[in-house]
Amino acid sequence: MNNEKVSSFKESYDITLKIADKSASLVKRSFLYFIIAYIFQGLAFAFFFPLLNSIFTNDFNLNNTLFWFGIIAILSIVSFIFRWLASDFQYSKDIVQITHDLRNKLGEKIKTMPLQSLYKYRTGELNSILAQNVDESILHMGIVSGMFFEVAIVPIVIVIATFFIDPAMALALLIALPIAVPVYKWSRKKTKWDKTQGAKAHATLEADTVEYIQGLPVLRAVNQVGENAQNLQKSIGILREVQKKGLYASTLPMIIMNTLVEFVFLFVLALGSLWIANEEFTIGALLALLIILGRLSEPLANFLAVSGVLDIMEASFKHIKKLLDTKEFSIKEPKQKPTKFDIKFENVDFAYEGTNQTALKSLDIQIKDKSLTAIVGPSGSGKTTITKLIMRYDDPQNGIVKIGDIDIRNMEQTTLMSYISVVFQDVYLFDDTILNNIRMGKPNASDEEVLKASNAAFCHEFVSRLPNGYETKVGEIGGSLSGGERQRISIARAILKNAPIVILDEPTSALDTQSEVAVQNALDELIKDKTVIVIAHRLSTIAHADNILVIEDGKLKEKGTHQELFKKQGKYYSMFQAQQRVKEWNVKSTIE
Repeated sequence: MNNEKVSSFKESYDITLKIADKSASLVKRSFLYFIIAYIFQGLAFAFFFPLLNSIFTNDFNLNNTLFWFGIIAILSIVSFIFRWLASDFQYSKDIVQITHDLRNKLGEKIKTMPLQSLYKYRTGELNSILAQNVDESILHMGIVSGMFFEVAIVPIVIVIATFFIDPAMALALLIALPIAVPVYKWSRKKTKWDKTQGAKAHATLEADTVEYIQGLPVLRAVNQVGENAQNLQKSIGILREVQKKGLYASTLPMIIMNTLVEFVFLFVLALGSLWIANEEFTIGALLALLIILGRLSEPLANFLAVSGVLDIMEASFKHIKKLLDTKEFSIKEPKQKPTKFDIKFENVDFAYEGTNQTALKSLDIQIKDKSLTAIVGPSGSGKTTITKLIMRYDDPQNGIVKIGDIDIRNMEQTTLMSYISVVFQDVYLFDDTILNNIRMGKPNASDEEVLKASNAAFCHEFVSRLPNGYETKVGEIGGSLSGGERQRISIARAILKNAPIVILDEPTSALDTQSEVAVQNALDELIKDKTVIVIAHRLSTIAHADNILVIEDGKLKEKGTHQELFKKQGKYYSMFQAQQRVKEWNVKSTIE
C-alpha cells in the first residue's frame, strides 16, 4: 500500500500541460495569474503588522494608519483582479474546450486503433475513461489549482515579508513547517494507493455493471441475479474495501494537520503574550499574527485534500494515456487503391495477443474477384480470423494480405473498409429508427435509396406493419425485432453500401425456416457481381460455391468445388457425411 510512488509537483505540472495539449498556453497563463494574485495577497497580509502597530501605538497617527490601510487595499484589489483573470479560464469556454478536445482525441484513437487492442478493454472501462477519467484529469485546472497556489504561495510571501518587518515574528510563523512537511509526505503515500486503486475499482465496477445489465435475461434464466451475481458482487466488495482503506488513509492525516494548525495558533498566542509581558512585542503585532494565522488555517488544513486531487488527476490520466499510447496502424507508402477485388493471403502467420497458440500458420489462399468462396472447418480452426485480417483487425506477424494485388497496409483504414460489407451472424442495431439503421451503410443516402435497399432486402413488408413504419425505434441492440428482421435490416444496410467485397458470417444459422428463406432471398440480391466470402457451418448451404476452402488448425487443408472435394473423400467429405448423419438422426427422432 505504501509502495506507490508519489509524484512531485513538477511531475503533476507536466501532466497538466500534456492533458491541456493545444491549450497548454492558456493553462500556463491561468497559473501565472494565480501566482501573481497570491503574491499580492501575501503582501497584503504582511502589511497587517504595521497597520495594527499603528492603530495600537500610544502615539496614534491617523495619517499613518490610513497610509497602511491604503497599501493593503491596493494590494487586495490587485490580487482580486489577477484572481478574476486566472479564474476566467475555468468559467469561460476554455476548460470545456479542453475536455471536448480530449474526448475527441480519445474517440479518434478508438476509431483508428487495431480492434485486437480495442477488445482488451471492456465496454464499461471505456465508458469510465471517456466520462469519469476525462473529467477528473481536468478538474484541478480550475478551482483546485487556485486553492493549491493560495496554500503554496501566500504563506511563503508572508514569511519572507515578515522577516523584513520583524524576524522574531517570521520565526514564529515557521514553527509549523518542520512538522507539516513529514505529515504531508506520509499522507501522499497513503492516499496515492487509494486514488490509483479507486480508479481501477470504479472502472471494473462500471464494466461489470454494463455486462450485468446486458446479460440480465440470461442471468435471470440461470438464477444468477442479486446476491448470486458473483462478478458484480465481487466488484462492489472490492470497491467498498478500497474506499474503507482510502477513507482511513485520508482522514487520519487530515485530523493530525488540523490539530497542528490549532497547536501552532495556541503556541503563537502563548509565545506572543510572553513577549508582550517582557515588553518585547506589541499587542498590535500579536493581533496581526493571530489574524494571519486564522486566515491561513483553513487553506493549510485543506492542503492535503488539494494535493490529493492531484493524485486523482494522475490516476485518471494514466488510464487516458494508456489508451492514447496504443499503437495505431501504420500506413505504408505509397498509399494505393485497388482496381479489382480478388484477395490473397501470402504465407500468413497470425497469433492473438496473450496466447501461445498460432491461429493461422503459413496460410496461402486466393479468392477470385466476383466469385463466391466458402470457408469451412471445425470451430477454432481460423475461419473467422481470416475474415478479420481481411478487414485489418490486426496485422499478421508474418506474410501479406492483398486486395487486387495491393498490400492492405498500403490502404487507409477508411478506404479499406469502404470496399467491404459485412453481415454478421449476431446483428448489432443501434437504438435509433429503422431508417437511420439502414442509412448507416451510406450516410448521405436519400430516403428513396434507403427504401430501395429495404425492398431489395425484403424488409419493406414487415416494416410497413410497424406502428411508425421506418421511423420505428428498434430498441437497444434491436431488441424489439425478431432475429430474421434484424438480419434483413443488416443486409439492407450492406446493399445500400454496395461494397465490392461481401463477408457473410453464416447469417442464417440461427433462424427458423421461414426467416431463413426471406434472408436467403435478401442475400441473393446483396451478392450480385461481388467478391463474396461465406463462413459456413452447414455445408449443404454452400454446395454451389465457386470455391470451398477447408481450414484446419490454421492451415489450408483442402480447396476446390463441392464436387471436387467430394471425390477426394478427405476432410470436407468427412464433415459433410457427419452432418448428413446428424440430419438423419433428427428425422428418425421426429418420426418416433
